[in-house]
Amino acid sequence: MGKQAGMDHGPARSASTASWGSDLVARALAWRLLLPIGLILTASYVVLPHGLWTSTLYVLLTAGAATAVGVAALRHPRPFATGAWGLIATALALAAIGHGIWYWLDLQGLEPFPSAADIFYLLVYPLFAVALWRLGDRNVRADGAFVDALIIGISAAVLAWAVLIAPYAYDPSLSWLQLLVSAGYPVADLILLPLVLRLLFLHRAHLTAHVFLLLGMLAYLTADLLYAHGNASGWYAPGGLTDAGWLVAYTLIVAAVWHPSAQIEPQARTSAADVSGRRLLVLGAAVVLVPMIILFTAGDDMETIRGAAIASIVMFVLVLYRMAGMLRESHRQAHRLEHLSRTDPLTGAGNRRQLEEQLSREIARAERTQGPLNVALLDLDHFKRFNDTHGHSAGDALLHEMVHAWRPNLRPTDVLTRFGGEEFVLISPHIDTQQCDQLLQRLRAVVPYGQTFSAGIASFHAGDTPDDLLGRADRALYAAKSSGRARNVIADDHAAPSSN
Repeated sequence: MGKQAGMDHGPARSASTASWGSDLVARALAWRLLLPIGLILTASYVVLPHGLWTSTLYVLLTAGAATAVGVAALRHPRPFATGAWGLIATALALAAIGHGIWYWLDLQGLEPFPSAADIFYLLVYPLFAVALWRLGDRNVRADGAFVDALIIGISAAVLAWAVLIAPYAYDPSLSWLQLLVSAGYPVADLILLPLVLRLLFLHRAHLTAHVFLLLGMLAYLTADLLYAHGNASGWYAPGGLTDAGWLVAYTLIVAAVWHPSAQIEPQARTSAADVSGRRLLVLGAAVVLVPMIILFTAGDDMETIRGAAIASIVMFVLVLYRMAGMLRESHRQAHRLEHLSRTDPLTGAGNRRQLEEQLSREIARAERTQGPLNVALLDLDHFKRFNDTHGHSAGDALLHEMVHAWRPNLRPTDVLTRFGGEEFVLISPHIDTQQCDQLLQRLRAVVPYGQTFSAGIASFHAGDTPDDLLGRADRALYAAKSSGRARNVIADDHAAPSSN
């Protein structure tokens, strides 16, 4: 091979849905046909003697793959990240041109290096790189996947330098241009490898289309590396299994874009702490590989040893960065879980657990400082009638919007919790009962949909328990409802509750 190292729109919507369904059926049939046809033609290329016919077959297969990917990207419905697939189609078209030039030179008995074919071959890699990046660019907080891919990529780079690049670098018979082109292919492969792995690490859903794409890219990289090694060692010959590796890659890429799952946007691994056991095993092997290269190449090859040492330092920094990211994510998750465990999911106010903890804490503070503490028990008036009239969904919306409207009127030290149903408890430290009464009046003024609430206020006295405070507030609330609702009643241990 030629590398030298909403709304219902009636009938219109039905027609659109039918067209969509028929297109998916056509795609399902297409990839099932294209995949075996491509593999059979690849096997034919390997079996037939190398010559004009096989060379023509190779170029036509590559051009056909470019056309198939381009057609799939332009069809309706288009695949996810259509632009990325368009770049892949363009890359395959450039590869087809490169194959054509190289085979023409080969059949003429010419072996210039570098040749015009190398220009088209090398242009394939940046297009592949951009396409792979764009296939994952909608993911959020995906830096962990890229760091993991970089760790493996750096490890592979050290191995590639020792096995593939160094032989060219120390070959005195190569000109600087020949050296640049020879090393360009493995370097380009090493740039693609982290991007392929990043795409693999990003996706929770194992979409068949992306499995085909990833296998295709890995087949492409494998064929590249086999060619580089075979060309350096002298065992490579056109028309063999190495050349077939590129055809397998093209076939898998075609199957990927035509598979119906290419329409689906994959779900990303948004958590930096989300690392599977298999990925951890791969990362461990990648980190261990570099010291092993140093161990087995120790001797006069100081360039390889220095390169491996630098790579080890970079990987160590990346591992530290990755661990720091996982630690930050773990802390964020712990904070979110702690918040959820103390929050009422419907209204966003605190729940009973938050009430118990905060009330006990404020009572302890009031005992210690002898400062004022008031607890108010609030109950929406005629909430059952509101539910029966407007439905339970409207009732839920009322509770949610009410708490949202109350928040700007509360002080930072006030704690609002949902006691149950339409009842809420407000803990207000550092103010007296009259100020607490005024605060409740402001809250009543912003209750949505013209609704009201009744409230009972109880002040803390030395020796009170949480049950004592809530019990007096409950009796005051009962008095507020009995005396006409939409009012506050301040509990008094020595007299009848006073109404405001």
